[in-house]
Amino acid sequence: MAMAMAMATRGRRRRCGSPPKGSWKMVYVMEGTKKPTVASEAGSAAFAGATAGALVSLCLHPVDTVKTVLQAERGARSSLRDAVAQIVRVRGVRSLYSGLLPNLSTAMPISAIYTATYETVKRKLLPLVGSERAWMAHSLAGGCASIATSFVFTPSECIKARMQVGQFQTAPKALFHILKHEGITSLYGGWGAVLCRNIPHSMIKFFTYEQMKKYFARNGGRETPTALETLVCGGVAGSTAAFCTTPFDVVKTRIQTQALAKGVHPTVKATLLGIVREEGFFALYRGVKPRLIIYISQGAIFFASYEVLKAVATAFFLSDVMNKPGQRKFSKEKSIIV
Repeated sequence: MAMAMAMATRGRRRRCGSPPKGSWKMVYVMEGTKKPTVASEAGSAAFAGATAGALVSLCLHPVDTVKTVLQAERGARSSLRDAVAQIVRVRGVRSLYSGLLPNLSTAMPISAIYTATYETVKRKLLPLVGSERAWMAHSLAGGCASIATSFVFTPSECIKARMQVGQFQTAPKALFHILKHEGITSLYGGWGAVLCRNIPHSMIKFFTYEQMKKYFARNGGRETPTALETLVCGGVAGSTAAFCTTPFDVVKTRIQTQALAKGVHPTVKATLLGIVREEGFFALYRGVKPRLIIYISQGAIFFASYEVLKAVATAFFLSDVMNKPGQRKFSKEKSIIV
């Protein structure tokens, strides 16, 4: 937002009434702007998603580490508090950030692919399903985004999980060991579980988020929700999706951190049934508390920052200034609807 406004101050502003109450995505748009294209919307979404994804990873990685350690445990369940104390006592405070490097190195490209795919597919589907069934476009676009990112996400998640449970100290060491002793297919161990978790997770998350956005905007008499409402939408959407998909998150963690070390490649079904048979049904919800903390925070931080960053990027992509440096005049103030 600040970038867009800074660009605007270089030229002469012409106000055209006051901005709508509650609007938080107002930018100055230059004369001669183009209509948004698929490429410009995808570019805006990719930039916003990459930046928001990196921010979320930095903020929430310690909680994710605790969640992974809890899910990898067999036998008696540890409390959230006990798990944190055990990790810090045995491996030190810095170990809470184990796996951060592979997480960050892939968080930005994964988030860029994720949001660009979502916005592109949504744009294509909305005219086909109509406004009455817009929820179908949101859900299907979310599922497609998860499939697109799974090829990059799964190896990164495998390395991160191994580091978080203390098997390796550095990402390169983990990568070389897995490739040398287990083969490249081991990096994709749990890929089926990743898809079983991520596809419904994204479908539920985007359905909930878009429906709540529409509700807040309609009730407030605005085209878009406020910043606070967006935080609420993101938090509720993220936590709802997380709770529903926790069993597959546990299965994924078990496959990636334990089963492959025995030289076997178990299926999602075999791992799921094995956990229920040996440890009980509720073992599938191990780590649900830190997972909910992660996704409430992640959803709120990600969507709020994503909407602002996408508005800034949209203004940048729509501007003719890059192609016509001499044109510095500004037209009326308008809201970028995203």
